[in-house]
Amino acid sequence: MGNRLWHANRRRQVAAVLLILMAGMLLAPAVGAQGGLAMSGSFYRQSFEIPQGSSVNAPSIYVIVFNQGSEEFGVRMTWEAPAGVEVLLSEEEFTLKPGEQKKVLVGVAVSHDTPAGEYAINLTAESYRAEAQGIQLLGAAGQSARLVVLGTSATVHARTVSPSGDPVPATVRLFRLAGDDRLEVAYAETGDLEATVAPGRFAAAAYMGGQRLGEETFDVADGEAKTVTLTVATVYFEGFGVVPNYRNDNGALAFADIVYTLNNLYQAFPEASTILTVDRDGAPLAQIQMATLAPLEKGSVGLHYAFIPADGWVAGEYAFQALLSIGGQTYAASPVETLRVEPAAEASLAGKESGAAQSRANSGGINWALTLSAAGGTVLIGLVPAALARRRKKARPEQKDS
Repeated sequence: MGNRLWHANRRRQVAAVLLILMAGMLLAPAVGAQGGLAMSGSFYRQSFEIPQGSSVNAPSIYVIVFNQGSEEFGVRMTWEAPAGVEVLLSEEEFTLKPGEQKKVLVGVAVSHDTPAGEYAINLTAESYRAEAQGIQLLGAAGQSARLVVLGTSATVHARTVSPSGDPVPATVRLFRLAGDDRLEVAYAETGDLEATVAPGRFAAAAYMGGQRLGEETFDVADGEAKTVTLTVATVYFEGFGVVPNYRNDNGALAFADIVYTLNNLYQAFPEASTILTVDRDGAPLAQIQMATLAPLEKGSVGLHYAFIPADGWVAGEYAFQALLSIGGQTYAASPVETLRVEPAAEASLAGKESGAAQSRANSGGINWALTLSAAGGTVLIGLVPAALARRRKKARPEQKDS
C-alpha cells in the first residue's frame, strides 16, 4: 500500500526522467541520471526462462547503485513486472554518501497463475532527499531484462560428495547454457541443490573457497527429474559438534567444547587456520582463532577447543560455526550448531577466572568424561571421530560475486 502511494504522489515528477531512461535501459550496462545516481550490474544481461510456479535467485544476478555526486541521498528500488511475477531484492531502500555504492541482489519469482509468454522486467533506482516541504526526487537510473514464462518444467537435484561417498558441504551452482552464455539459475551453499527449471541444457558446478572443483553438463527434458552427483576432492569439515561441560561443584556450565574433524582430500597447504564464530541470540559475540596448522597435510585430523564467553555465560541461544582459512581466504565452513543456555546453567566464570578455566580446558586439564560420553565414548583426547552426532542446521549464506 505504501509503495503504491509513493508512486502515486510523484508520478508526474518522475515521468520525464523515465522517458529519457527508457531507451537506455535496454542498451547500456549502466544508466546515469541527474543528481549523481548511476547503476551498473548483470541484471540487464539476463534472459530469464522460468517455469510457472518457480523462481531464479543467484548471487551472480545483481545491480550496483552508485552515488557519483557531492551530496548524500536516499535510494528507493522499484520494479515493474507482469501480474504474478515478483522481483526479489536484497535491499529496497538505503542511503548513499558521496562516492559510496550498494550491491543489490535480484531474484525473480513466477506464480503458478502467470500466463506463459514473453515479458520485460524493469528495475529502477530512484534517488531522493527529504526536505521540510516533503520528498524531493533527484534522479533515477534503471535496467531491463527479458523474461519468458514457460508452462513446461523439469527438476534438477545436484549434490557434492567426497571420493568415499560422504556428503561435502560445497557451494553448488546451476547454470543454464544458451549458446555461449552461462546464466545462473540456482545455487546452494550446503552441497545439496534442488531446483525447478525450464527444459534445456545445464551445467552443475561445485566450488570451495572460490575454486571450481568439479562440473557436469547435461540435458533435462520436460517432466524429467535429473540427479547429478559431483565428486570433489577438497578440504572440508567432516565432523563438527558442540559439547557442554558442566562444573562438578554447582552444575553450572563451565565451557562448551568445540570438537571437529578436518578432512583434506585435495593437497597439502603450507599453513591453514580454523576460526570459531559465535553468535548469541542472533547477534555476533566472538570470533576466535582456534588452531593453526602449519602445514595442513592431506588426510583427516581431529581437534577441539574449549570456549567460554569473555563476559561469562548468559542465558540465551548460542550459535557456533567453524571456518577454515587458507591464504587469508575462507575456504570451508562447518554447519551451524546451537547451544541453549538456561538461566540455571549460567556460570559465574568471567574475566581472569574465565580465562584461566579456558586455558586449563584447552591445555587438556579437564574432565573428559562428559565430552567422551556425548561424542559417543570413542574420542581420544585431541582426536575426534569422523562421524559426530550432528544436529545440523543450514550454514549461513554470504553474498558472493560470480
